[in-house]
Amino acid sequence: MAPLLDADEVVRDAAEGQITLESKLERLRVHKTSKLPHQKRLSVVLEAVEETLNEQSTELSASAYVVAFLSLLSQAFSASELNNQELAAAAVYLLDVVLPHASNPLLISKFTSILSYLTPLLSHSEVSPALVRSAIGCLDTILIAQGSSSWLVSVSENGPRKALSRLLELSLDDRPKVRKCAQEAIMNVLSHPPPGPARVHPALNMCADLALNLVKQQYAEFTGKSHLHGKQHKSISRTAVSEKKIIFSLQLTRAIARNNLGWPSSKIESLCETLFSISRSPEEFLIMAALDVFQSLFTNMVGESEDEEKIDSSTFTKIVDSIMNLRPAATDQQLAPTWLAIVAQCFAAYSAIDKAKSFARLPILFETISEFLESGLPQTVAISASQCLIALVATCIPPEILVEGPLKNSTKRILSDISKSALSLLSVKYQAAWKEVFGILVALFDALDFVSDPYLVQAVVIIGELRTGEEFEGRTEADDLLSAAIRALGPVKILEMLPLNLENPGPTRPGRAFLLPLLRDSIRNAKLGHFIDYMIPLSNHLSQKVAELNEEEKTVEIKIYSTLIDQIWSLFPRYCDLPTDLRESFNQKYAELIANVLYEKVELRQVCCKSLRIMVESNKMYAEGDIGGLNPFLEAKISKEDAKKNLEYLSAMASKFLAVLFNVFNQTVTEHRQYILDTINAFLSITPSKDISTTFQKVVALLTPALEESEEKKSTPSRKLTIPPVSHTMMDLIVAMVEYLPRALYSHLTVIFITTIQRADAQVQKRGYRIVSKLAQSEEGSAYLIENMDNLEKAMISSAEKVTPPARGARLTALIDIVRTLPSSDLHFIPVILPEAVVGTKEVNEKSREAAYQLLVEMGDKMAGGGSVSIAKVPKMDVNAADVDASINEYFTMVSAGLAGTTPHMISATITALSRLLYQYKNILEGKVVYEIVETIDLFLTSKNREIVKATLGFVKVMVTSLPKELVEPRLGTLVPNLLEWAHEHHARFKLKVKHLIERLVRRFGVEMIESVFPGDDKKLLANIRKSKERARRKKAAAETEGGDDEGHQPTSKKKYLSEFEEAIYGSSSDDDDEDVYSDNADSTNKKKQNHGGNSSGHKRETYIIGSKNEDPVDFLDQKSLARMSSTKPTAPGIVKSRQNKIKMTESGKMLVDDEETGKKAIDPDSEILEQLAAQAAEANPINAYLDAVQNGPVRGQRNKLKFKNKRRRDDFEEEMGDIRKPTRRAKF
Repeated sequence: MAPLLDADEVVRDAAEGQITLESKLERLRVHKTSKLPHQKRLSVVLEAVEETLNEQSTELSASAYVVAFLSLLSQAFSASELNNQELAAAAVYLLDVVLPHASNPLLISKFTSILSYLTPLLSHSEVSPALVRSAIGCLDTILIAQGSSSWLVSVSENGPRKALSRLLELSLDDRPKVRKCAQEAIMNVLSHPPPGPARVHPALNMCADLALNLVKQQYAEFTGKSHLHGKQHKSISRTAVSEKKIIFSLQLTRAIARNNLGWPSSKIESLCETLFSISRSPEEFLIMAALDVFQSLFTNMVGESEDEEKIDSSTFTKIVDSIMNLRPAATDQQLAPTWLAIVAQCFAAYSAIDKAKSFARLPILFETISEFLESGLPQTVAISASQCLIALVATCIPPEILVEGPLKNSTKRILSDISKSALSLLSVKYQAAWKEVFGILVALFDALDFVSDPYLVQAVVIIGELRTGEEFEGRTEADDLLSAAIRALGPVKILEMLPLNLENPGPTRPGRAFLLPLLRDSIRNAKLGHFIDYMIPLSNHLSQKVAELNEEEKTVEIKIYSTLIDQIWSLFPRYCDLPTDLRESFNQKYAELIANVLYEKVELRQVCCKSLRIMVESNKMYAEGDIGGLNPFLEAKISKEDAKKNLEYLSAMASKFLAVLFNVFNQTVTEHRQYILDTINAFLSITPSKDISTTFQKVVALLTPALEESEEKKSTPSRKLTIPPVSHTMMDLIVAMVEYLPRALYSHLTVIFITTIQRADAQVQKRGYRIVSKLAQSEEGSAYLIENMDNLEKAMISSAEKVTPPARGARLTALIDIVRTLPSSDLHFIPVILPEAVVGTKEVNEKSREAAYQLLVEMGDKMAGGGSVSIAKVPKMDVNAADVDASINEYFTMVSAGLAGTTPHMISATITALSRLLYQYKNILEGKVVYEIVETIDLFLTSKNREIVKATLGFVKVMVTSLPKELVEPRLGTLVPNLLEWAHEHHARFKLKVKHLIERLVRRFGVEMIESVFPGDDKKLLANIRKSKERARRKKAAAETEGGDDEGHQPTSKKKYLSEFEEAIYGSSSDDDDEDVYSDNADSTNKKKQNHGGNSSGHKRETYIIGSKNEDPVDFLDQKSLARMSSTKPTAPGIVKSRQNKIKMTESGKMLVDDEETGKKAIDPDSEILEQLAAQAAEANPINAYLDAVQNGPVRGQRNKLKFKNKRRRDDFEEEMGDIRKPTRRAKF
C-alpha cells in the first residue's frame, strides 16, 4: 500500500507548535478529488466524521475528533482481529494528526484504549509500513503525555514501558522507514521527561541498557561467525546479516544518545569500550556506524549544564586517547572526515570537563591533524581537517587563561608550539590547501585576540608579502586573514609591519592601499591617538598633493588622491568606537580640529558626525552594561569604570560641541540634516541639565524673532537643497531637546506649542505638534500632559480649523498621545475630535490614514474602559444635556452619527471608520448594535454614489470574514442582490471586488446557500466561480499526483500586510485560498546535478607554477614562492594571439567582422550604399524624384517650424498587421 501522505508535510512539521489543527485538516480535505484512493479515502472519512459531529451539535475540537476516530478504529477490528486494514489506516492516520492537539488529561484517560488498538497493528506482520508509521506517531504523542506515576509500571503490565519496549523492537525492523520512524519516536519520548523532580526520563536507563546489551551480544556473535568465515561457505551470508543487525543496534544507540538529556553518565564508559571494540574491526560500515554514535554522544555532552552530573576527567582522558588511536589513513575519504568530526566534538566535551588538559593537548593535535592538509590529499579530507582545527581553536583555547594577567610559562610554551605548527602550514608542503590554512589562521587570531602578538606576527608579514604579488590568486582569503589580524593586533601594529606606501610605490616599497578598506571594516577598540598622529597628517599631506595637482590639471591623479583621503577619513568612526585612550587623546586641541572640519569641509561632515555619535553611544552602552560580558578581551582592554570616566569627560565638552553642531545644523540643507540631528541627540543625552537649560533658553530667544520674521515674509513653497528658515531650524532643535529638558522648563514648551500650532506655516505647525508626541514618550512628560490637559484640549480644539494638510499627520499623532493619557473625567474630548479622526481615514497620505485608524482605536479603548462623557462640555451642544456612560456601544453610536452626513465624502469616511472599529471590537460589541449597523450600511449598497459604495464594499468584506455566521446569514437575501447590482460596473474595479466577495461568501456559507439567494440573471457568475474552483483543485491534485511529495516545489509568496485589518480589507480571495502554487524546479535541479556530475572531491588536486621565460626558477624554500603557485592550470600570455591584424577596416574607419557560423564575408557598407545610390540615380525619373520630395519632405507648421512626415504606406502597414489581426470575441463576465 502506498503511503497516505508525506508525514513531514502534515504531521511531523518542524513548526508543529505553530500549525493549527484546522490548517492540518484543511490540507487533507482538498484530497477529495484526488486520483489516489488512499488520499481520497482520508478526505471522505474526515468529511463523514465532521458531518456526524455537526449532526450531534458537537464542537469540532481535538477531543471530539479523538473520540470519533477511536470509535471508527474499533469498527476495523472484530474480536481483536484486524478485518478492514484500509479503514484502520485512515483512522490511525487521522488520529496521528489530531492527537498532538488534544489535552494531556484526555490522552492519559484514553491511553489504555488507544494502546489496545495500536498493539495489534504494530505486531501484525501483514500491516502496511504506512499504517505502522502512523501508529508509531500516535504512540509517540501519548507516551509524552503520560505522568511520572504511570512510568513506574513494569514492562510486563499494560503501561507506557510496554509500549516503549514495542517501539524499541520496531527500531530494529528491516523496513527502513519504519525503523527510522521508531528511532525518532524513541528520541522524542526520551527528550520529554514527565513533570517531576527527576531531570532525566524514567525509561532512559532501560533503553540504554537494552541497546548496549544488544550491541555487545550481536558483536560477539559477529566476531564468532567471522572466525568461521574461511571454513564455511554459508557463513558469508550469515556474517552479512549479523553486520546488518549490529548497524541497526548502533543506530538505535545513536538515537538514544541524541535525546536532549544525552546518554546516562554512568554508562558512558561502558558504551565507549564497546564502540572502541567495533571501531577496530576490519568492516568499514561498522566503523562508520560506531563513529556516528561517538559524534552524537559528544555533541550532547557539550550542551550539558554545570549542575548536571559529568564524567570523571581521568576516565574521559582515556576515552580521548582511545579515539586518537583510531586515526585512519589520510587518504581515506570515508573514515577520515568522520574521525575528524568526532575529534572536534570529543575535545569540545573534554574542554567542558577539564579546560587546562584540553588546552595542553592542542599542540600535539595541531601536528597530528596538519598531516591531513598536505598537498595531494582529497579535498574533502582537507576541508574536514581545517574545520576540525577551527573547532578545536574555538573550544579548547579558554579566554580566561589569556586575560587573567601575566601569562604563565606553560601557557606561553603552548601558544608558541601552536603558532609554530600554524606557521608551518604556510609552507609549500600545504600549498594545495591554502584556503583552508587561511581559515585556520583567522580562527587563531580571533581566539587569541591581542595575545596574538608576538606569536602570529610572522603570519601577517608572510600574508602581506603574498597579497602584494600581482600573480597571487587568494586575495579574498588573504584579505579575510588580514582583517582578523587587524581586529586582534590593532592598526598600529599592522601598519608597522605593512606600511601603506601610498606615494611612489615600487618593487621595494609595494603600495598597500588595499589595507584602507580592511582597516575601515576591522578596527575595534583601537587607540584614538593613532588616528590623530598618523592618519590626519597623512590626510593633510595628500590634500596638499591634490592642491598641487590642481594647478597642473592632472585629473586622474587628483581623483586617486581624493579617493585615498576619503578612505582615510572613513576610518575615523572605527577609531571612535570605544577607544582605549579617549581621555588622553581627545583633548581640547583635537576637539577644535574636529570643529573646524565640521565648519569648513562639507564633504567630511557626515563622517565626523557619525564618529562623534559613535564615541558617545559606545561608551554609554558599555557603561550601562548593554555590551561586554561576552567578550573577556574587551574587558581586559577597557573596563566599565573607564567607560564611565569617558562619559564624564565627554559630558564636560558636550555644551561646546552642541554649539558647534547647532551652527552646522543651521547652515545645512534639509535633506542632509538627519545625521547632524542624530549626533545632537547623542550629546544631549550626556549633557548636564544646567547646560541643557541654558542652551534651550538661547534657542527660544532666537525662535521668537524668527517666527515674527517668517510671518512678515510671504510663504513660498520649499525647494530641495535649500537652507530652511531659522524658525524651522529652531523648532527642530527644540523638538530634539524636549526629551532631555528638566520639568521646570515644560511650561515654556506649552507656550511654544500653543503659539506654533496657530501659525500659518505648515512646517512650524508640524514641529509644534511633535512637541506633544515627544513629551508623551517619557513618564515625566506624560504626567505633565495630564496636569495640563485642559489647556491642551483648548489648544487642540481652537487650532482644528487652522491645521494645514502637511501637518495633519503630526496632529493626528499628537491626538493619539493625548487620548492615551486622557483621564476618565475628560472623555468629552473624544466626541469633539471624533469627526476629525473619521475624515482622516480618507487622507491621501498613507501615514496620516494609519494615524487616523490608530486614533479611532485608541478612542475606542478609552471609551471601553468606562467613565462618563459630559455632553454639556462638547461645543455646540446643549449645556443642560445629561452625561452619558462611556462604553463601546456608545462609541459606535457616536461614530454612526456620521452616516447622516450631507456629503458623500463624510458618509464614506464614516463607513470606513466603522469597518475598522467593527473589526477591532467585534468580540465585545453587543449583537444588537452590530445588527443595527449591518442593517444600516446594507442600504448604502443601493446608493448611486461610487465613493459611498466603494467604502461599503470594504465594510461588507469585514462583515463577511469577521462576524459570526448566524449574524450574517439572515442578511444574505438582501446582501447578495445588492452586491450583484455592482457586478457589471468596471469603474474602480467594482466588478472584481464583487466577485471576490461572492467567492468568500461561497467558501463560508456553501454553494447551496448562496445559490438560493442568487438572482437568476447572475447565475453565470456563480457557475464561473464554481468552475474556476474545481479547475484549480484538479490542477493541484494533478500536480501532487505527478510530483508525489512536495519536496521539489516551492510555494509562491503571498502578499503581506501591515495589519490583520488591512489583510481583511485589501486581501483578495486568492490570499487565503486553499490553492498552493508551486514552481517545478525538479528538472532543472536534476540537470544541474547531471552537469556537475557526482562528487568530484575524490580527485587529487594538481599544482601548477606560474612563471615566464624571463623569470628566475622558483625557490621552494622561500615563502614568496606560494604566490607563484596555483591549483588551476595557468594560461601562458604568449599563447593568446591578437586578433587585431584579422579585423578588416573600411576607408571611413569602420570595422568589418565576418560571420564565422554562416561563412558569410563582411561587406563594406559604404561602398554598398554608394553603389545603390548610383543605380537609383541612373534609373530614377527626375520628375518622380521631385514629387516624392514634395510628398514626403518637411512642411511648415505653426510658428514657421519644419515638421517631417513619418508616414508608412497603407499597403505595407496592412501587410505587416495582417498576421496580428484576428477575430476576437468580447469576453463576458
